[in-house]
Formats: sequence, C-alpha cells, structure tokens
Amino acid sequence: MSMHTPVSSVPVSSTSVSPRLPSLEAPELVFPSAEAATFAVVGGATPVWQRLAAIIGLVLLSPLAFAIAIAIKLTSPGPILYRGKRLGRGASVFTIYKFRTLEVGAEQRIGARLLEHSDGLYTRIGRMLKRAKLDEIPQLLNVIRGDMNLVGPRPVRPIFLDTLSREIPGYLRRFTVNPGMTGLAQVRGGYFTHPRDKLRYDDIYIRNRGWWLDVRLVTLTFIKVLNRWMTLGLLLTALFLSAALLPGLFHYPFQLEIGTFKLSPFELFVAVTAAWIAVQRSPRHRLCIYDTPVNGPIVVFVGFAIVAALFSSDPGSAVQGVLYYVATGFLLTLLIVTTRLSQTEANQIATVVGLSAVAVSMIGLMQIGLENQLGAQSAPRMSSTLGNPVLLATYLVLGLPFLLTQMLHSRTREVRDVWVACATIALVGIFLTQTRLGFVALLVTFGTFLWRSRYRLLAIVSLFVIMVTMIVLGGESLRLSLPEVTAEAARRGEAAGEVFAAPVPELLLGVGSIRRQAVSPIPERDRPYISNNMHLTLIRQHGLIGWGLMMWIVAAALLALYRGHDHIHDPHMRRIVWAIFSSLVGVLISMADANVFFSVTIQIYFWGMVGVGLGIVTHLSGRRPTFRVLWRFGEHGD
Repeated sequence: MSMHTPVSSVPVSSTSVSPRLPSLEAPELVFPSAEAATFAVVGGATPVWQRLAAIIGLVLLSPLAFAIAIAIKLTSPGPILYRGKRLGRGASVFTIYKFRTLEVGAEQRIGARLLEHSDGLYTRIGRMLKRAKLDEIPQLLNVIRGDMNLVGPRPVRPIFLDTLSREIPGYLRRFTVNPGMTGLAQVRGGYFTHPRDKLRYDDIYIRNRGWWLDVRLVTLTFIKVLNRWMTLGLLLTALFLSAALLPGLFHYPFQLEIGTFKLSPFELFVAVTAAWIAVQRSPRHRLCIYDTPVNGPIVVFVGFAIVAALFSSDPGSAVQGVLYYVATGFLLTLLIVTTRLSQTEANQIATVVGLSAVAVSMIGLMQIGLENQLGAQSAPRMSSTLGNPVLLATYLVLGLPFLLTQMLHSRTREVRDVWVACATIALVGIFLTQTRLGFVALLVTFGTFLWRSRYRLLAIVSLFVIMVTMIVLGGESLRLSLPEVTAEAARRGEAAGEVFAAPVPELLLGVGSIRRQAVSPIPERDRPYISNNMHLTLIRQHGLIGWGLMMWIVAAALLALYRGHDHIHDPHMRRIVWAIFSSLVGVLISMADANVFFSVTIQIYFWGMVGVGLGIVTHLSGRRPTFRVLWRFGEHGD
C-alpha cells in the first residue's frame, strides 16, 4: 500500500470494532459497510484556498518565525525544527514540522504517552512556545505540501494507533480525511481531552465538513489562541513598539471612518483587543472602572471642553478635538488601570520602553552617519523615526529613566554594563537632536530620577558636569550660543503674546478644535495660529480654563505617583513608578517646545505611562482598590 493509498471500503462484519492493524507503515483500514458508504468518499486533497491561505500566513508570520528560530538556536543545542512521524489520510505516514520545544531525544524518552505539564523536557523557551501555540507555525508547510489541511482531525503519532484502534470503536474513521492544524476537537476540547471524546468531535466535523465550517473553525481557533497569549503586557508592548518604530501603522495602509474618527486597521485591532482584555479581567461578570485621582479631573475636563465646543464657530470639529484626547489618551490610561496590571507586565513594559528608546536612537545615529557620507555641510540634527528632532528629544527623555531603572535592577555586572551602554546611547541621541529645551528636560528628568535613590550625590555631580559640558562645548554646534538662545526666547515671547492677545471669551474658553483628524498630523493650512508650544496650543484650543484642567489631570497623576511610591513594597516596582514620575516631569518641560500631544508616539507613551504608574499604585501597593461598576454582563447578570 503506497503512502497515500485511499482508505479501503471493503465491508466486513457488522461489528463497529476495528481489527488490530498488522503494520504501522501500511495499515489496512477496514470499515463496516454502513460506515463505508458514509466515510469512504469524504477525503480529498488540500483545497486550493487553504494552500493559498497557508502561503499568505507563512509570509506574514515570517518575521516572527525568524525571531523564534534565532531564540531556539541561542537557548538550546539541537535543530530548530522538530520533524516527527504522523499518520495522515488513509493512515499514511508523513513528516510533520514544528518548532522544537523539547530537548533532543525527548520523544523517545516519553514513549507511548502524552506529555505531562510536570515533565522537565522542555527547552528554555519551549514551554512558552507550546503554551502560545507558536511551535505550530511550521505546520503551514505541511498544508502547502498537501499533507495536512488547515482544519481536520489532529494527526496521530504512529505509536498510538494500535492501542487506540483496538480500544475505541470506529477510531479509524478519522483517517478518511486529511488531518488539520486545528479542528472541532481542538476548539471545543483541548490537548488532554480523551481520544474517545475527540473522535466524537471529529465525526461531527467529517459529516458536516465544508469551506464555511472550516473558515469558522479557523477563526475560532485564532480567537482561542489569542485569548491564551494576548495579555495586557504583550498588547502594550506591540502598541509602544509600533508607535516608536512604525508610526505609519497609525495612518496606513488605509483608514476606516467610524463616526467622525478615521482609524487605521492597526488602531482598530488594538482597540478591539484592549476592550476584550478589559472584559476578560473584569471580576464576576462586571465591567469596572477603578477609582484613581485622575478620574474626576478627566470628567471635568471633557465636560467643560464639550460645553465650550458648543459655543465655538465649528462645534462638530471642536467636539472631535475633545474626543481625540479621550480616545488616544484618557481611555488608554483608564484601560491599563482597569485591566489590573501585573508585576511581570509592569516590568516587561518598563524594559520595552527603555529598549525602544535605544532602538530609535540607534536608527537616528545611522541616519546621521548616512547624511555625513552624503556630504552634509553642517552637523545634521537627529530626528529618527519621529521625523522631528524636538519630538525625538522628548521621546528619549521619556525613555531614559527606564534604562536607568533596569541598570539599577541588574543583578550582575555584565547585565549592568549592557544597560549602562544603552543609557549612554540614549543620552548621545538627546544631545544630537540639538534641542535646547530637550537639554533642560534631560537635566530635570535625570536629577529627579536620581534624587529619590541612594545616588543623590551622584545626581548633583552629574548635573553639574553636564551643565558645564553644555556651556563649554555646546556653543554654535549644539545651538546654545547666546544670540541663538536670545532670539529663540524672543520668538517664544511673540507667540505667547499673540495667544494672550485674544478676546477674553476666546482666552478663557478657546476657539474649539484645531485638529481635523483623530490620528493625522495637523496640516499647515489648518494651524495658522498654532505655535510649537503645547501649553499655548492648549490655551488657544480650550482656553485658559481648559489648559488649567488638563494640567490638573497631569498634576493629579504626578501627586498620586509621588504619594503611592512609598506604599509599594517591591523595590523594583518603586523604581518603575519613580521613573514614570521623572519622565512625566520631563515631558511637561518639553511641552514648551513642541505640540507633543499631537504626536501619536508621544501621546501614546505619555498617557500609557500614566496608566502604568497608576496601575502599579492602585493594584500593587498593598491597598485594597475601590471601583465602580459600569456594566453587568454574563449568564447571571451579577
């Protein structure tokens, strides 16, 4: 019998018990006549649409697969891929591909049994890959080859076939179709579901199989896998890295119009996933919002801004401007607090924020090196992925305290040296932006972070050295000469004068929205009165009252972080909270040099860090948090 010989439909006795198979290499599958009429003709080659879907999936997942391959090679000896024997359609033997999660030779040591959770045979990252189902990505190659379908009974190891076919009546029916990467048994059951129960699900699938059922099962599998490995920490990691390295994802490849907002598919995916996680983590069928010091100021600001918008010349655009702050800032903060950030997730986010600052700085350094090679006449200012030196300086100032946090948290000298190098790269990046207020923000942030540590004396000495270095070596090369500083101060004074010269009603209530789209940069034609100063822009947009309310939100967050710092028991969490406090102080200074809230990257990082800090203070300080129920759902509605 060849490797892909069709299943035999020769009728035998009416008993439903399958005979013992004489050989695993070429088993003779025999069904009762009633079963033969139903099952013998259902098998077939892998549908073309599934092969095309597998090719597309393999292309889209190739960066992730490449990263996993490198991680496997670096963490354990042996091959990257596991090649195992499995039984496919007609019980023919084929080679299945997976990322290796076990030590070399583990399958022989396991023998004819399922792998248990307690088995110490996993590689260093194997258990994580197995739990997240990432080890099964190479099975897309089996789908492309035609060994498997996307949907079908899971393939069986040959060593199990003899026992299962004797003990489970009709077990061989599952071999009348191609095996699949997923199936009804995997959606409704799991790895440790008894083979007898899995067969019942497989029978249901075989009787009802079709392209629509396959699509539904693939979708449900994706949701189930996403539900397993998509955590708040991973979602925020993806959001922060995308905002820093690929800000274009928030505008392209196209935008969906939802009411007055235009959202990219990436933003829509993040929003839906975030809402999903929030519902999952809500206690006892309730969607809750935890009480934090910023809740009241946010409500007052939004209420005031909406009422003031009604008196503007364009109420629709003015309300949209308010909703921009709600959708991209306030909701992100409240979401992080509501989803009860864990200690592991907080540390993960702190690491990602620090490393992303290093990555962006290195991209900028490569940019400067390229411009020098092309013969730039003057020393170029670094802008990196943010496209603006001032915004880049703000972003690097925001990320620097997290690098210092990881440096202080290091347990070995080697790891500490790595974080020292990373902090140095970020510092060099800030200097190469040649941003005056960026230097001031750096000094204040750096000093604030070290002030609450045992390195207070080092902070004072470092600030003094940095200031002397800037004055002596800065000059014209860093745009710190006295004439340039004086001219810049005069320009800022003129901009402030124009804003404060507005009529009293406009000065108090603002003119409404000066932002036409929720996520796109402001076109030049729409901002004739906007200065590169977020404080002045807020005053022009929402008036002195609105600016004061926005500063109330920020001040409430800073005060909560300052007070909550001493109540956190874990020293590393305390450092992270103080790093966030220091970063926010630095951003407040940088706001005087750029419209930082109109940058997607800064907006997400700023309000995301507010949420992380308040989340740590709310849930990890040992105090019992209070909350309000927004919505009751679930089977019992309680």
